Amino acid sequence: MKENTASSTAYTVLQGLVYIAKCTPHSYLVPDEMRRLGECVLSASEEGRARLSALEKPTIRLKTGIREFIFLPGITLHYILRKRCIEEKTREAIAAGVTQVISLGAGFDSLAFRLSCEFPEVNFIEIDHPDTQKFKADAFDHAAEAQSGLANLKYLDVDFTHQNIEDRLRRFDPFDRSRPTLFISEGVTMYLTEDEVIHMFASIRNLSGAGTRFVFTAVEPRESPRNNTRLALFLYLKLIGEPIKWSMEGPLLPAFLEKQGCKLDAIDATDDFKKRYMAPGRHPRLHYGEYVAVAHFE
Repeated sequence: MKENTASSTAYTVLQGLVYIAKCTPHSYLVPDEMRRLGECVLSASEEGRARLSALEKPTIRLKTGIREFIFLPGITLHYILRKRCIEEKTREAIAAGVTQVISLGAGFDSLAFRLSCEFPEVNFIEIDHPDTQKFKADAFDHAAEAQSGLANLKYLDVDFTHQNIEDRLRRFDPFDRSRPTLFISEGVTMYLTEDEVIHMFASIRNLSGAGTRFVFTAVEPRESPRNNTRLALFLYLKLIGEPIKWSMEGPLLPAFLEKQGCKLDAIDATDDFKKRYMAPGRHPRLHYGEYVAVAHFE
């Protein structure tokens, strides 16, 4: 990610969610509140407003199709399927007794905001790069004013590549290490080195201890038969300063997690998303290569 600018990927993901809601027959996958908040965040910056405007042009479907063909088939629909899975896992964790949810690298995601309204007894903390976080925090603050404010949602700015997550969170007053906690990391691990990923796991273990839950996404290596990502995407991400640095084959994940003091509880991938969230009928080509993992620290 380039300095002094919000993540290009964060914009792309959010634009994709609004695109699915407004321009496709799969709008049922995007809750109205998620779409509304997405438009609110995009409206808060010049680039976001340009991306919203692009969705109104009659050529948007053609351009999206061409872009996906070149870079990553099915990725736009994948964004909302991935988020539906993570929200489901988060709700399950809260139902099971989690009273603190911490999102690492939240981007422009609205999950913590939406759930903080629904679960006022749960402590929500979002952690992200300040250049990405500032637009969303301001936009959501305006949304919260209509609901008399949200005392249970806090923001902490951290640059994952230059700052120690553990030190920053330990000194953050809203963080309560005594609470049963769920950490979420969506679309983050791929942009970290393996050492940084290992450090993330170690930080979570040191902060919250045994029983802590972790929901995160990871990508298959480019050469994996379970990945349909084009080489062009890897080259493009490197060009914009957001290269993919870490990947992990799904079958190898349990052994990796064991070394981090974790046990894998579940892996959900594209076929699981399709069965669980998509209406019966013909489906467009979907993205393969990224999965959602659920683990807990022992």
